[in-house]
Amino acid sequence: MSVQQKKMLVFLSVIVFLGIMISSFVSKEKPASSSQGEKQAPSSESVQEEKEATTRGNENPYDQTQRNTKEDLQSTKEIATEFVRAFASFNGKKPSEHIEKAKPYMSEEMYENYKAQKERGTLTYDQVVPENLETTEVSNDNTDVIQWNVVMQGKVYDVKGNAHPEEDWYLVTLKKQDNGYKVVGVRVNLPN
Repeated sequence: MSVQQKKMLVFLSVIVFLGIMISSFVSKEKPASSSQGEKQAPSSESVQEEKEATTRGNENPYDQTQRNTKEDLQSTKEIATEFVRAFASFNGKKPSEHIEKAKPYMSEEMYENYKAQKERGTLTYDQVVPENLETTEVSNDNTDVIQWNVVMQGKVYDVKGNAHPEEDWYLVTLKKQDNGYKVVGVRVNLPN
């Protein structure tokens, strides 16, 4: 092969290599941008739908005050507060006493479930005495239930009687039963 043929072969190899690289880059770029557009379309549509839902009569699907009566909200708030007052007052010497105290506020199914799960005290957690309860609203898009956040501040006693301050957050879920609203679920100290 002559020098000129070698140069031409190297030149063509470089052009073919660049062509492959460019076409590979372009083919990767197009699907990514089109799938990205597909991903953005539903989210922008859902944002638009949310805005329309909010503007229709100023309805917010997460605001339970807009879909429940003031009487239902007030009564469920009181039930949630009294439930936490009873449910949080744990005594290691009588481990099911707090469940019995909370029974009037719970659904029968929830009561039976908690009755079967006996709680025990520990060396550092033998008794809980609620002192202050504060109930706040939560965002709730489930139309079948009403939820409240109840913050319990109180004291925790160990087996020696030493007290330590305690703050627990209870997410209380209530549902209308035949005999009025009852607590159907509770979750304590949920992570953000």
